[in-house]
Amino acid sequence: MKKFVLKFAAFAVIVVGFFLTVSIGIDPYNIFHYNYPRNNGIEANKNFIKTRYMIAEPGKFDSFLFGSSRAGFTDVEALPDGKYYNMCSSEALPAEHVRLLKELIRHGIVPENVTVMVDDISCFVDPDGLHKTMLFRIPYPDDNISSWFAFYVKYCDILTTWQAYREVRDYVPTDQDYTDRYRRSGSERLDNDRPFQDESHVGYWADYYELRVDAVMADIRELKSICEQNGINLRIMTNPLYHLTYQRDIENGYLDFLYALAGEVDYWNFSSFSDITLNDNNYYETSHFRPSVSDKMMDTVYNGTQDDALWKQGFGVKVTKENRDEFIYFLKYQAEERGVVLPASTVGAY
Repeated sequence: MKKFVLKFAAFAVIVVGFFLTVSIGIDPYNIFHYNYPRNNGIEANKNFIKTRYMIAEPGKFDSFLFGSSRAGFTDVEALPDGKYYNMCSSEALPAEHVRLLKELIRHGIVPENVTVMVDDISCFVDPDGLHKTMLFRIPYPDDNISSWFAFYVKYCDILTTWQAYREVRDYVPTDQDYTDRYRRSGSERLDNDRPFQDESHVGYWADYYELRVDAVMADIRELKSICEQNGINLRIMTNPLYHLTYQRDIENGYLDFLYALAGEVDYWNFSSFSDITLNDNNYYETSHFRPSVSDKMMDTVYNGTQDDALWKQGFGVKVTKENRDEFIYFLKYQAEERGVVLPASTVGAY
């Protein structure tokens, strides 16, 4: 019996070792290669690997930009008041920004500046929902052994790894600067000139979207509090959503989010019907805008540059608690002029 137990234990060690070796070697989501991720054709879990990279190399950056993948097309190396790293990740949410900022601070990394780009994803996606089951979006683990163990186990499924390997094997990389850019700035490829693609003509909308204004405002308040307590300069701006996407959003309560947001923090608004959002050439598809649009946003927020024509269309307006009624009324008027049917307000009378 003793020999059997020893043989079984040895066999189990060999099997587990094999699975771990294969999983770590292929590592389609780059969680084991966060210092030097590979461009393998699979969307990395950037929420995790960027945080691990920052913790592994403290002091390399003094400022952070947070946001969803839409924030990825921002040239953070051009921002004037710090050495920024782009913490963007797929469908990242304010609750996750708070989580990661607290984790960085816990490791002694207190940034001078935090800039956050928010939009419909911020107010329509539940952080406790699908992200926990999507390997490229699983949140950063809690600070305990069981959480870390559960996190890594999800990535050591040999069947999932093998299925991903077949994609990795056939992938031909075209972005030669992928790893260096990840280490240098965290931004996406800024010279990507692929044409606008949209066959649906209905705007971007996920079937799991549901308005959650109160919950996200709690996250915003916590973010603001953390920044105030640690002397961090916080900037918040809304993303310029493609006009068809923006229309679907405001039909489902997005203006309530914008109204409530101004009650918590001042922010720069770029969400409206404008010459930017109505122009297909400013987008890759109905979700992601081009770096040239982000450049305009950053020029407004960081340098105070104002394009009067765009400003009159709601692009680049500084929204505060004092002017939010007037501004949201403008956005409602703008929408109604285009025949958009808006829902009854759930936040305030504007």
